[in-house]
Amino acid sequence: MRNTTMENLKFALFGSTFPDRTYKAEEQIAAACEAISRLGGALYLPDNFFYSLSAPIQNKIRPLALLFDVMPPVDMVVSVGGDGTFLRTAATVGDQGIPVLGINTGRLGFLAAINFQDMDATLLEIFQNRFDVEDRTLLEISTDDEDIPQGFNIHALNEVSILRQDTASMLSIKASINGEYLTSYQADGLVIATPTGSTAYSLSIGGSILAPTTPSFILTAIAPHNLTSRPLVVDDNSRISLQVTSRSRTFLLSLDGQTRIFDQHTKLDVYKAPYTLKVVRRAGHTFFETLRDKLMWGADVRRQ
Repeated sequence: MRNTTMENLKFALFGSTFPDRTYKAEEQIAAACEAISRLGGALYLPDNFFYSLSAPIQNKIRPLALLFDVMPPVDMVVSVGGDGTFLRTAATVGDQGIPVLGINTGRLGFLAAINFQDMDATLLEIFQNRFDVEDRTLLEISTDDEDIPQGFNIHALNEVSILRQDTASMLSIKASINGEYLTSYQADGLVIATPTGSTAYSLSIGGSILAPTTPSFILTAIAPHNLTSRPLVVDDNSRISLQVTSRSRTFLLSLDGQTRIFDQHTKLDVYKAPYTLKVVRRAGHTFFETLRDKLMWGADVRRQ
């Protein structure tokens, strides 16, 4: 946590560009822009995001922000939306080391952990230099013989998933850890998750929850044929090698929702990326508090 007052902060603000975005969501984006400007921060918006907004919202924001198509030098990036928006923002930030603040206007919001109603107080704390930054581990992939297409991000903040393409047959996924054979998963797929991603897809298929800075990855099979197949936690310095056999002769690879079809003969390696993502947290707020809030641990539904 920092203790000195900050001035002349520069922010880049990202939000969803999906056409089904509601006008209420656009108003929340405008409110975030106005809050940053009111506190004296310089504001930058991606031009494609700005022009995806409705005309009334554009007119509100236009006097407050400069537009860019290449990330300018900023002190912090703000993601306004849900966890999907946060993941896309993180992919844009990449290895630049810029802290990312997630303001949640979606549903659950583990990555975009700041509730919208707490936005003004959180931004004030940031200008007062009262906030924490956590380093979050990412995954990286490489293949033995297939070129990764240009524009496909080989890094994932949440998870790398091996998925079947059809609904008829399961996959056989041979897995090795640091060169030692582990097992061959007979399943609909396999999810390799970071601690950050342990509360995402991995959690929904029965994976363990890890605290965000735990130096580990989780391997969790999707609908395994063998019911003794359980989630496995491994050291995050592990190199996970995978080879898939499929009746369709292909499989689907997903990195944080970004997908590509691969030939079944492709050998895939998954390992820790050489950089981390810096995630902004409110000072004094912990992951365990987030768990209680988001998953309602300890809540007594009988009192509702």
